Amino acid sequence: MSSDSSLQQLAEMVGAPLPVEYLELLRNYPDVLRAAMRALDDSDAEGTVADVELIADPDCVLELNIEARQESVTEPDGLEFFWPDQLLIIGETGAGDYYCMDVEGQEEGVIQFDHQAVVFEVIADSLSEFIKILEETFSEPHSDSECE
Repeated sequence: MSSDSSLQQLAEMVGAPLPVEYLELLRNYPDVLRAAMRALDDSDAEGTVADVELIADPDCVLELNIEARQESVTEPDGLEFFWPDQLLIIGETGAGDYYCMDVEGQEEGVIQFDHQAVVFEVIADSLSEFIKILEETFSEPHSDSECE
């Protein structure tokens, strides 16, 4: 499947054009996040940030969005929760929670979905702020200063 086809399918799935800043991110994905390992301590959190937290491959983003919409989640009060159409999943925590964007713009920035509590929380006021958070969280500190 081509990336363009995946992006078109995503737009159809969410019922709106994908956010321009998100499309720009996919075209110019930060190299530092593409290379940033999820675990610096040899724990079980394998892969890169581009594989999980902010997925760089549109085909994988499409697959994740399809998966989230296939089944309901049981809320703590016992009701069934179905994934809202306008929320585009852009990544995940690796622990079952999703990072998403509201394509209708009712909620700005990046939202985290907690699958156990079945609640949403804005964690970054913009996609660029989310990228900075990921860079600060997952970039290895450089012990060798080039300025020495």
